[in-house]
Amino acid sequence: MTSVALVIVVAVVVIVLLWTRAAVRRLRVLKMRHRDSLRLLTNELDDRYDQVPALIAASAGAGLDRSRLSPVVGARSLAIAMRDQRLPLGERAAAENTLSAALHELIGVLDGVNHWPFIRVARELRTREQRIAGAARVHNDLGRTINTAATTFPTSVFARIAAVGPVPLFEVVAPLAPAPLAPAAVVPPVPVAPEPAAASADAPTGGSDTVAA
Repeated sequence: MTSVALVIVVAVVVIVLLWTRAAVRRLRVLKMRHRDSLRLLTNELDDRYDQVPALIAASAGAGLDRSRLSPVVGARSLAIAMRDQRLPLGERAAAENTLSAALHELIGVLDGVNHWPFIRVARELRTREQRIAGAARVHNDLGRTINTAATTFPTSVFARIAAVGPVPLFEVVAPLAPAPLAPAAVVPPVPVAPEPAAASADAPTGGSDTVAA
């Protein structure tokens, strides 16, 4: 092997090593940022859990109907239960979206309420909702970047070296369409036998014939 060929081989090896090192480092940084984004998102969700009781208390002072509060209380309890059970992010996202929808329905009456404590907490929750949406967007963008790198060649090779694999996203999986209700079985009417006609008084009664006197 000539010296020129040797130099070319060494240069190629060095370039490949540098490229691999840079790619692995980038993937590890992405993984760290993704982990931090999940921590931020979780903190925002926890803060929202803590704000909901204040909104419920203020709703009572604002004279809102209790029927409007029940969905919020139930959705919050479900979201907290899913967090404590460490369920998959997709299932948690569905519960969190249910809570967001319930809060939006309750806070939607803000324009007709003059109770300042309720208005203050409602505005804080609106800001919190925006922060949650932003944190979820960043988390999912980073997750999609990691998933693409971990499943696409040649970056998938670097992902294995960096011990980086596909990560779950904080998004709602499209719910299954409810199964259509089966039509009720039609039971054919049972034919009713006609009642026997009452015996006529003039009808013969049978037995031996009677001779009139």
